[in-house]
Amino acid sequence: MSGGDLSPRQKMIGMMYLVLTALLALNVSKDILDAFVLINSSLENTVINYDEKNTSLYSEFNTAKQFDPIKVTPFWDKAQQAKKISTNLIDYIKELQVKLLQETEQITKNEADTLQLKFVNAKDNYDIPTNIMIGQTEDGSKGLARELKNKMADYKKLMLTLFDKREQELLNIDLKIDEVTTGEGVESWEMGNFYHTPLVATIALLSKIQTDVKKVEYDVVSTLLQKAGKKQFNFDTIVTKVIPNSNYVLLGEDYKADVFLAAFSTTQNPEILIGKYDSIKKELVSVIDSIPVDNGLGQYIVSTDEEGIFSYEGVLKLRKEGGGAENFPFKSEYIVAKPSLVVSPDKMNVFYIGPDNPVSVSVPGVASENISATISGSGNRISKTSNGHYKVKLSRNSPRNVDVNVSAVMSGGTKKNMGKMTFVVKRLPKPYAEVGNVSTVRGVETKNQLKAHTKVKAKYGSDFPFTGLPLNVAKYKVEIYRGAIQIDSWNRSVSIISAADRNKFNNVRRNDMVYFTKIFARDVSGQLVPMNDVTIKVR
Repeated sequence: MSGGDLSPRQKMIGMMYLVLTALLALNVSKDILDAFVLINSSLENTVINYDEKNTSLYSEFNTAKQFDPIKVTPFWDKAQQAKKISTNLIDYIKELQVKLLQETEQITKNEADTLQLKFVNAKDNYDIPTNIMIGQTEDGSKGLARELKNKMADYKKLMLTLFDKREQELLNIDLKIDEVTTGEGVESWEMGNFYHTPLVATIALLSKIQTDVKKVEYDVVSTLLQKAGKKQFNFDTIVTKVIPNSNYVLLGEDYKADVFLAAFSTTQNPEILIGKYDSIKKELVSVIDSIPVDNGLGQYIVSTDEEGIFSYEGVLKLRKEGGGAENFPFKSEYIVAKPSLVVSPDKMNVFYIGPDNPVSVSVPGVASENISATISGSGNRISKTSNGHYKVKLSRNSPRNVDVNVSAVMSGGTKKNMGKMTFVVKRLPKPYAEVGNVSTVRGVETKNQLKAHTKVKAKYGSDFPFTGLPLNVAKYKVEIYRGAIQIDSWNRSVSIISAADRNKFNNVRRNDMVYFTKIFARDVSGQLVPMNDVTIKVR
């Protein structure tokens, strides 16, 4: 569980963080602050990746526990403890990030909980984060950084208690809270990381700690999972696997599944029997069928002539080196059903008026070229773009709900109605205007920054699934005020801020207000859409 297990991407993120931290001591420029936003985004994605990996581990643990509950349960219980311990620390760090955003931005807790770092105004503020994390002390002992450090130390101790003393010596939980060497000398972990550190860097550092915690959780649970199975067999891992070609079978088709022993030997074929297995006696009490085996792999084939859920069980018998055989039980099930319809929107759970809405249509067991689709609503159209993929174009007068109707040509050549799926129809969301990086909130810029803007932009929110839709500013008004006196004003019907317009900004002074108002954009449907005002204060 050392730092050497990090992926190249994680190592690069760590290196960038160290370089940018050093640059902060020299000059906190906008580019550096924006770089920390990118690093924080990458760290958040890494946390999500570890969540998925940990979820997969716990799933494996659950499967192993069902297979051998007596042996696996003690290790499974420890894994659940590791999960709880990690969740508690992760939740604490998230609450700390929310608190920092709430107090620095002067917003409510709910607003801070959903605020994206790129939209934060006070990225370079270090007074409030330092006061929260360090407090009125010279060593950080009265701030929340000390509380975080103590929780990290407790986390490491609790994780180590899941193993015996000999195993603890072999573990290396990489969660550093030691003193930090800086240009000022040796400092406490709290001071070295959080003193005079801008908000954006503080948030990114806390995200990095979350990735470290998730990695520790993954390594600890992986070790416990290995311990749960390492003494059961001669192989590192050996378990009966039932892998069906599909758990969903059309009426009249054959159900097929591969049944095999993982880590098997191709020189020794096991015997696979289908029947009733007695888990107490650990043997079959009745034999219904046997499965032919080739190179350690058996394929179970059974014909289907009625609908329903069908289960089967049996044992895989493997001969031992010293004589005799050991039984490895398995159990699985499959579903036999009539053909059904699957209609999946590619980008969202609704259709939007204006753009081409991509949608996938399939019928299990039917080739995509034998499927056709129609859509309800006057003026609405659905057309095939490739096998299994369609695009939906809605009219402006489309009803609130539309149905995608699907039919298929079956193997006998007959056309059959497969059913329909209903979708909600929505209009495009309201876009927002942006000048430079200033959008719905008041921005503060120098005269040179103001003169550098060449365009008034229109954008959709990051939660809108479509990208690349035509959206251009059609007109806007600019007003410059010095106190209560208007010193200039003009209207434009293009998104471009011309050189002549930018020259007008030469006359602004500190504390002048520049208002971009009456901003309208033209969307993909050709409609004019009003947007928010943009206010910039000259500094």
